[in-house]
Amino acid sequence: MDKTKRNRLIMWLVLSAVTLIAATLILVLRKDYSTRGFSDATFIPGVVVLFLFLLRLVRDAGTFDLVSYSISRIFQGTKEKSLDGMKIASEYVEGKRQERLKKDRYYLPYIIIAVAFIVAGVILAYI
Repeated sequence: MDKTKRNRLIMWLVLSAVTLIAATLILVLRKDYSTRGFSDATFIPGVVVLFLFLLRLVRDAGTFDLVSYSISRIFQGTKEKSLDGMKIASEYVEGKRQERLKKDRYYLPYIIIAVAFIVAGVILAYI
């Protein structure tokens, strides 16, 4: 199995496991085993996964590049007296863009798991 397929499989397994664990914790900690409890236990993790998907989309679009550049510039400024060796903002953003072009953008697990849990939560809410 090549590296890309292995990483995608790991993403599916980890995201599914974390979502199921969160749903189980919500169900057990609230001790509400009615259909409303099951609805909450599926809907809430589904919305969280959807939020993580949207956050990942925003991150992959490069929205936070200047924020991370500013933070690294602040930390470098506290360590060194001169900032001459550090890249300027445009070089930093361009380097990050080139790194993102090489990465695999695979969002399918986020979409499927989020939709499945949200739909299950909505269906359970109206039973």
